[in-house]
Amino acid sequence: MNQQPIDPQDSPVVEDVPTPAEPSWPAPAADTVVPAAEPVVPAAEPIVVAPQASGAPDPQAPAQWPTAGYAAAPADAYAPAAYPAYAAPAVAPTQTSSNAIIAIILAVLSWAVCPIIPAVISLVFASMATKEIEASGGRIQGQGLVTASKIVSWINIGLWAAVVVVGGFMVVLIAIAGGFSSNAG
Repeated sequence: MNQQPIDPQDSPVVEDVPTPAEPSWPAPAADTVVPAAEPVVPAAEPIVVAPQASGAPDPQAPAQWPTAGYAAAPADAYAPAAYPAYAAPAVAPTQTSSNAIIAIILAVLSWAVCPIIPAVISLVFASMATKEIEASGGRIQGQGLVTASKIVSWINIGLWAAVVVVGGFMVVLIAIAGGFSSNAG
């Protein structure tokens, strides 16, 4: 390839090209040592100063710079600010209704001891427990125990009522059958 030197007069003219600006300060002498610049690290927190007995703080001084007459704050001044502790809303502890506990105990006992009387008493305690639970606004619990005691008591009462009805029917049948047999002999 044939390369010819480029003549500066033949090259296109580029206008409005900025030239590097000359520094406004003089260049250092050749024998001067220029220290390397240290990186600037911004302060994480402003410096807090405590007033000394000698005077009041200067209102014109920036907060991060100590002024004359002030000593640096102690090390604990850099501790995080003490905010009031977050308190969870006060919730009253819940408790189980004692009437509900008595009702379930009587309902279970009604299966083993004198079936009808404990079952009826259990229903009375269950009713009192329901009123107590509803009046407490959620502070007293035990609705599940109340429901269970009502179910157990009503089943026990229903079974004994069926036994009485069937037993009475059997007595009537036996009486009728016995009446026919006494006439026959």
